[in-house]
Amino acid sequence: MNLAILTALAGMTIVVGTVHAEGDAEKGRALANSLCKGCHVIGVDNRHGGIDSTPSFFLMHDKIDNYRQRLWSLRSRPPHTAYERLDEVTLDDIEHLLAYIGELERP
Repeated sequence: MNLAILTALAGMTIVVGTVHAEGDAEKGRALANSLCKGCHVIGVDNRHGGIDSTPSFFLMHDKIDNYRQRLWSLRSRPPHTAYERLDEVTLDDIEHLLAYIGELERP
């Protein structure tokens, strides 16, 4: 595991029922809207969108311990490797996405 990921892990805490990340949830929402909502349901504004085979951000919220590592490695996993705009996603961006996912509530 590289130093940047270890640093990101050290900065996170989990409180029962809520996930706290170092990122900015509003920036995470904006990133999700621009990068993720074509394939994923990212919130109530597109709850009928996405592709059936992709996990919704609501599911990611419910199973955050399983999805935290997956988000940090998304640029190296198919089908994300084919999405050129993800080359620009930084670890800070991942933290923003995690913060947004952590604040989601099901309707």
